[in-house]
Amino acid sequence: MKLENSIQPTLKRTLQTRDLVIYGLVFMIPMAPAAMYGTFLGPAGGMVALCYLIGMIAMFFTGMSYRTMSQKYPMAGSVYVYVQKGVSAPLGFLTGWSILLDYFLLPATVVIIGSSFANALIPSIPLWIWVIGFIILSTVINIIGIDLMSKCSWILFALQIIVILVFLACVIHLWLNGTIKFNTISFYNPAQFNMSGVLQATGIVILSYLGFDAISTLAEEAIKPEKSIGKAIIWSIIIIGIIFMVITFFAGLAYPNYEELNVDTAFIDIVNFVGGPWLTVLTNITLILSFGIATCQASQAAVARILFAMGRDGVLPKKLGYVNEKHQTPVVATIFVGLVTAPIALFCSLGFISTLVSFGALVGFILLNVAVVWRFFIQDKECPKDGKAIIQYLICPLIGLVVTLWIFINLGTAAHTIGLVWLAAGLMYLLAVTKGFRNPVPQMELS
Repeated sequence: MKLENSIQPTLKRTLQTRDLVIYGLVFMIPMAPAAMYGTFLGPAGGMVALCYLIGMIAMFFTGMSYRTMSQKYPMAGSVYVYVQKGVSAPLGFLTGWSILLDYFLLPATVVIIGSSFANALIPSIPLWIWVIGFIILSTVINIIGIDLMSKCSWILFALQIIVILVFLACVIHLWLNGTIKFNTISFYNPAQFNMSGVLQATGIVILSYLGFDAISTLAEEAIKPEKSIGKAIIWSIIIIGIIFMVITFFAGLAYPNYEELNVDTAFIDIVNFVGGPWLTVLTNITLILSFGIATCQASQAAVARILFAMGRDGVLPKKLGYVNEKHQTPVVATIFVGLVTAPIALFCSLGFISTLVSFGALVGFILLNVAVVWRFFIQDKECPKDGKAIIQYLICPLIGLVVTLWIFINLGTAAHTIGLVWLAAGLMYLLAVTKGFRNPVPQMELS
């Protein structure tokens, strides 16, 4: 692989498949249902685990498209690179530009959630101090190196799993001593079953899986990325899906009368019911560390790598492609993300941001699935049209395309409006850079 106008030194390759899987799991937050559980209960009729199962199956097919592209183009930049190389440079830029909207909003989203839990636990420390503190800590760790961030991810992932296991043990204890009765309401609630409601809730639940895209942004810091990236994406989708289903199944088992729960505190109320105040405090602390530190680090690293790839190509300011010689990290891009995240987290409400955070990722998923079909099934005349190729290059991406397009169509009006304005701004920027497409779109050349 040869890079034109590349900047040295390169990113440091230290990540193995297991590190990438943990990174993806931390990004998607194993304890995410704890923060969002109450939101899903009403539309799903209590069948939250069923929604997570449908979501896992749906995202698996888009994950297969990522696997295909990562084998062919093992570079940082995610869907920006994949669509650029699979279809065209202008469409690749717009894809990268669209997903930047989500990646700028996601760090702010998790910082707001983490800071809210922290402020509730220690009200004497103002919310804004938690926000700034989490962002500074995340920026420093990301600058020092991806290997340090990986070690932090392992530790915080382990903490989440410990809390989940304690929660499961408490529920099992209550079941064995007869306090609660066995039920399957989280998967099937005949009294409230409504497929339309389940699919509506799945449209929200499925956003919990979107973080698998971030794994592909670390391709140039992974060992053997042409193999490890795709494996990590598929494994992370399956593992996080199982974790989500187990958590929500046990929550339904512990408290089947979900209509009695407060929407905002539903899961924490269940935790308090099964484990008491000590487990409630432990869960709150874990949520603070998970959202405010672990996922903040992971999301900041992801957007920094996309900015790095676009800066290196020259479609964004080249300074963003600068790599620190000592730490071998994209330091300018990382600091820039921190500077952008801070005002969003400080001055925007969680409700407003959450309505927008999926627009860019869904646009990226749609175009990625199109790129796989176009690049391998239509454009590649040497590709054998046998059963394996039809499944890999046509059926899987078409299923992924239909699912993500359906979710995209059902986004709120605000998400569509602001997202389209963001895309229009990107198109105008691209027109300026290329002087009305009289000059080619800058990109990384492969040889």
